[in-house]
Amino acid sequence: MAKAVAAPATGGLSDLPVAPGRLPLLGHSMSLLRRPFSFLQSLTALGDIVRIDIGTLPVYMLTRPELVHQILVTQARSIKRGILFERVRPLHGNGLTVAEGQAHLRQRRLLQPPLRPSGIGGYVETMHRNTQALADSWHEGQTIDVGQVATDLIMANTTDAMFGTSVEPAAVQTVRAAVPAILDNLMVRTQLPVFLERFPLPVNRRFEAAAHDVRRVVDEVIAHRRGHPAGEGDLIGVLLAARDPETGEPMSDRQIRDEAVGIFINGIATTATTLAWFLHQLARNPGVEERLLAEVKTVCGDGAPLDQAIGRLGYTRRVIQEILRLHPLLMLMRRTTRSLTLGGVEIPAGVELGYSPTALHRDPAVYPEPYRLDPDRWLPERVKPLPAGSFIAFGEGRHRCIGEHFAWAELLVAAAALLPRWKLRHADDHRAEEVREVNAIHPRPDRLSMVVTARTTGR
Repeated sequence: MAKAVAAPATGGLSDLPVAPGRLPLLGHSMSLLRRPFSFLQSLTALGDIVRIDIGTLPVYMLTRPELVHQILVTQARSIKRGILFERVRPLHGNGLTVAEGQAHLRQRRLLQPPLRPSGIGGYVETMHRNTQALADSWHEGQTIDVGQVATDLIMANTTDAMFGTSVEPAAVQTVRAAVPAILDNLMVRTQLPVFLERFPLPVNRRFEAAAHDVRRVVDEVIAHRRGHPAGEGDLIGVLLAARDPETGEPMSDRQIRDEAVGIFINGIATTATTLAWFLHQLARNPGVEERLLAEVKTVCGDGAPLDQAIGRLGYTRRVIQEILRLHPLLMLMRRTTRSLTLGGVEIPAGVELGYSPTALHRDPAVYPEPYRLDPDRWLPERVKPLPAGSFIAFGEGRHRCIGEHFAWAELLVAAAALLPRWKLRHADDHRAEEVREVNAIHPRPDRLSMVVTARTTGR
């Protein structure tokens, strides 16, 4: 059911509502740090565009999906990435994650071919092998840390796709430790006043140290591959072979590193978090799990190649899409580059705009019973009435996630390979309802322990 559209506002920024709880110098930073989910979701009741202050920086939050669709798609030429992306530049450099304009278009064209659906098939067997190895490592009654298990699996997939065999186990462990530190501290840095970024606070030191570790590992891999140029069919090989279509020049090592870090960090973080929530939600919803398992056994048990079979997992795909709806990114930002009108409000150039995928995806006016896991929300007849911008798990428009198809393949392969062999249930029954969402760019479950029980004795 689509959200009712409020009467258009008129006027300028000074006429817009301001969220309550603003503090001198800190603005709404404490609300974002202490209760980000309830705070961001509370903005919907205040208006279509609501001002919050991050420190002394005004940010105008868009609470209607149609307005978010406008800045991402229909008025995207008047928009660029906002301050959040500037704060990740120390990690991503000039990579696709932060690039704008022609640079973004050029880099996306270079990176896109192996990440299209037609290019993903070559990675599915590797994903399946890694998932089978994980399933083989479990034993009856074992208690697992689901967040760590999901991170390890997705990191193995991403490492193999990105680096092939060019990375040592010690380097993998370095990156494994760095990724959570980057993501958790990045969200806190974004929610703090800008001037605090220059101070040697623990959050800044942890972020910078972790970013340095990731860059160092990637630099070492690139140097190794420069000296051993035999092709391995991985993404580093694609970047090394890439040539600028205008000049014919290869990418510099610095540019390759920036691109590799972006794909690597973004690919691990979001997909691992989604997989952890997927396993949690299936344990809470055994009816959904039973239906999904029946489909997997029917579709994947006929001997068809897995890269073809996962394309027929319609219900499983709807379950994953519902997980992506329930557990998307927390908050993103953009900046106007020229004046435009949103919801009847004149917005000048240079204004920071924000939106919360979490709040949009949990809006009961758009998704009735928003906290209920309902995979059939994604049947065509129920999707059709949804407003543009109501599902933005992978973004929209020219900056839509380049790794979307790779992520879908990872999640579908994990479902197809893990669930027929193992049933996962929460280690402590009461924890099933009390799993806390960690305040991060992509909020992950906090301390999610589950016990594995074999469904069958064989494969």
